[in-house]
Amino acid sequence: MKMNSQKGVALIVSLLLLLAITLLTISSMQRSTLQERMTANLYERQLAVQQIEAALRAAEQVLTGLLPNPATSAGTITGFYGLPVAGNVDRWANAATVWADAPVINQDMAAPAQYIIEYMGDWPSPASPDCANFTTIEPDCLSPTFRITARAVPANDRPQVVMQSIWRL
Repeated sequence: MKMNSQKGVALIVSLLLLLAITLLTISSMQRSTLQERMTANLYERQLAVQQIEAALRAAEQVLTGLLPNPATSAGTITGFYGLPVAGNVDRWANAATVWADAPVINQDMAAPAQYIIEYMGDWPSPASPDCANFTTIEPDCLSPTFRITARAVPANDRPQVVMQSIWRL
């Protein structure tokens, strides 16, 4: 066998192998980049959820501080509203709504979460929801009920997260 008979076949095979390895490497890098973005988004969302949960607790503390009847303070405190009006835009979607800032619990967040409290009227207790249908309504049947809406203010491409809870006396 002569040495001249190869005529560059080894070069072509090695170039094809190099091309295949390069394509696999590029594909792997793209997957890694996508996974890194997904992880970063999950991290940002978790930060927002933590901030919002703290805002919900802050609003609950505001209501607790207004006992025995927080409903009388509706409209006198920033972010505290009275009964919603049927047919109006929901307060959390209304640009004119003034939100109260919650304390910052996570320094990685660009802005603190915000909350609003809405008095929803007096509702029957979940333990006896039919108590309001009786002829004589017991004094402990109805109690003031509030809806707390908290949101993370989106900034720097961070996600917006909104949560609501119902708070009753």
